[in-house]
Amino acid sequence: MLDYLIIGQGLAGSCLAHRLNKEEKSFKIIDIVSNSASFVSSGMYNPVVLKRFTPVWNAQKEINTLIEYFLEFERLLQVKLVYPSDLYRIFANEDEVKTWIKKSERNENLKPFLDSRIYESVNPYIKADFGMGKVLQCGKIFVRELLREFRKYLIANNILIDDVFDFNSLNIKVNEIEYKGIRAKKVIFCDGYALKANPYFSYLPMEGVKGETMVIHAPGLGLTDIVKSKVFIMPMEKDYYYVGATYYYREVDDEISEEGQGELVENLNKFLKKEYTIIKPFAGIRPTVVDRRPLLGRHPEKENVYILNGLGSRGVMLAPTMAGELYEHMENSVELQSEVDIKRFN
Repeated sequence: MLDYLIIGQGLAGSCLAHRLNKEEKSFKIIDIVSNSASFVSSGMYNPVVLKRFTPVWNAQKEINTLIEYFLEFERLLQVKLVYPSDLYRIFANEDEVKTWIKKSERNENLKPFLDSRIYESVNPYIKADFGMGKVLQCGKIFVRELLREFRKYLIANNILIDDVFDFNSLNIKVNEIEYKGIRAKKVIFCDGYALKANPYFSYLPMEGVKGETMVIHAPGLGLTDIVKSKVFIMPMEKDYYYVGATYYYREVDDEISEEGQGELVENLNKFLKKEYTIIKPFAGIRPTVVDRRPLLGRHPEKENVYILNGLGSRGVMLAPTMAGELYEHMENSVELQSEVDIKRFN
């Protein structure tokens, strides 16, 4: 009898599995490699909503937790994953400059994250007519490397089952679940946008938001910080850069589109004055909830069926904290925050 069966090895499933591993709980994960939102994620973490210069919900707690989690992943997997970095927001006009200065000096929730100084362009090939503002406590997590190396670890330890989950094979009993010969006390769905076809949780109001990104090569650019305008450009290595992202609510698929890639190029060219080559485009579906809060908790009728989902575009920031909260809820009966508990939709 296992303690847990996890469905999905994206960011949510991996962070939950890491916590279970630390607590020496027995579990297995069912997952098949796909073009999931986690796999195509930029991995950027940022405590500020840069469109309106407002703090991200629970930003400081989430950043502290994600650094702890991903450094533990580094030690476990023996691979570099965490790259702290400054982020510079290009101002579109003088009004944005004034708003930035006002909020950075007067808003106590933003002071830990916003530098009140106004900077000229941090790179000769970046156009910033009205200057830039610097966001602190930002950085990037190499998500694809994390998921790939953790998958190898899970396979080596006979924890991961490389298969498509079949709901018809799941037998839920009073005190346990059975699935193709596996017995566990609880099952947890970390299945991302596939939730829409999940018979236990499809009633929850999840939206699919398509996002497209791309990797470019710009020899000689030499950019060392993340820069954000309508799109962001994030350094990788050897003048390779990650560029993103688009947001489409109408087309819910993970297909690369001419329209999406064209939008990225158009917005990038407004501030990047350096020739580059597109190396690889990406597309995925973000699992986003109508109130922009994650989905955590127990099924309203099935006491051993749980969910960890709906992390949206801030999966890197949310996954470690939400995994920890769900673990404490399941193991120690700690109440979930009302903002994330799925009871809000019952």
